[in-house]
Amino acid sequence: EEFTGVSCPNCPAGHTTLANILAANPDRAFAVAYHPSNSSFTTPYPGDPDFRRTYPNAFYSTPYCGSSRFMPSAFIQRRIYGADRLQSRTVWANYANTIMTEASPANMGMATTYSMMNQILYITVEIYYTDDMTDDNHIYVMLSENDLVSQQSGASGPYTHKHTFREAFVGQWGDLITEPTTQGSLVTLEYEWNTAGSGYAMSNCEVLAFIENQATGEIITGVGVHVGDQTYIEPTAAFSVEDNTIGVGGQAIFTDESTGGPATWEWTFEGGDPATSTWPSPGAITYNTPGQYDVTLTVTNPAGTNTTTMTNFVDVDYAPVADFSANVTYVNVGGSVDFTDVSINSPTVWEWTFEGGTPETSSDQNPVGITYNSMGSYDVVLVATNEYGSDTLTRDDFIDVGNIGIDESTQQLFSVYPNPSNGNLYIKSVQHTYVQEIVVRSLNGQLVLSQKADGSIIQKLDLSSLNTGMYFVEIRTADAVYLEKVILK
Repeated sequence: EEFTGVSCPNCPAGHTTLANILAANPDRAFAVAYHPSNSSFTTPYPGDPDFRRTYPNAFYSTPYCGSSRFMPSAFIQRRIYGADRLQSRTVWANYANTIMTEASPANMGMATTYSMMNQILYITVEIYYTDDMTDDNHIYVMLSENDLVSQQSGASGPYTHKHTFREAFVGQWGDLITEPTTQGSLVTLEYEWNTAGSGYAMSNCEVLAFIENQATGEIITGVGVHVGDQTYIEPTAAFSVEDNTIGVGGQAIFTDESTGGPATWEWTFEGGDPATSTWPSPGAITYNTPGQYDVTLTVTNPAGTNTTTMTNFVDVDYAPVADFSANVTYVNVGGSVDFTDVSINSPTVWEWTFEGGTPETSSDQNPVGITYNSMGSYDVVLVATNEYGSDTLTRDDFIDVGNIGIDESTQQLFSVYPNPSNGNLYIKSVQHTYVQEIVVRSLNGQLVLSQKADGSIIQKLDLSSLNTGMYFVEIRTADAVYLEKVILK
């Protein structure tokens, strides 16, 4: 921060010293030239433009600047050397070179846009903290103008001024950064300014932004760009995933969360399909083989490159395949059924639904004593889940509930012959009772044959494909289910 004036005969030498420092440190050193109104050196020559501003007066005053005021002079990072902030041009380069060797706890980037149509200057500043800052941080944002011509003491003929301070977009002592200033924090600040009536040649203007540690009064980092340009902070690669524990054949959806304005992205998905991507957020990646897989993201912009690798980040294994059995699948009204989970791939959560049963649902692995109190055929549904996914099995009409046992009613209405049977079994409706369906079950209730009735008085069943033994024959009408034991020999 240079203090200069058109009536200062030694100031051109200071301008030369400053220009040499900037040339030796491109994109690392930045400057603003103040013409404070509280100095006689800044009074313009008659007919010349007035570069004076009141904003720098607080800086160019004792005791803030030091024990005395003089020109040309400058703050070097606002650091106090001895007892003074204000330093002569003979030490600027040495102090600047020393500061260039020091690490900063933050990186800054800035983008500016100027609309000639509405004469609005838009400024976006990004700050990425690489270390913790426990003290309050204040940000300064200001506009300077180049190529301003006037008379200059100590120079012959018209003189061109550079980096001349024009406007500040924050308070006298900066604005407090209220967002976190801890390591890894990204702060984004936006400003806009209406240039109408300013008279500035915006194509010759620069925007300068810097951060001051309020506790020490020193500047910790800064950045400057021409109006309409942008500069970058080095990007930091980061990403998130919607779910990184997935079943075989499932998909993981990745989203880029890198900071610093990356321009390119290079993803590598070990075990994934596709295995690479150059999209900012590549979306769904499919994993077809069990295992634990790395994910790598490399981001790049003009300021540098950064890579992050998440080791064993995606966990892939098989989701369950739901399956179950029951001790019986036919019961009389009021009877109960015990169910057994036989799912594979180690489910950890079970959700059962028993249509017509009491209770209607269960989260037990092997629910027992499910009671059925109404005649009918009922579905059973099992959803089996583990950390890799879930599977649903629905068995339609799995449980049959009858309303009559094996008694004389069957013999009164139907004739079942021959019994024992060698394979062919006949069912005759004695009282012309209409039969809808005939079902044959094993003694443990498993369905082995189902046949729709054809409307005739005598129904024929072919049991020749069944093993010998005893079976239940269910004769179903519109009103009831009748049972008969038959022996197949």
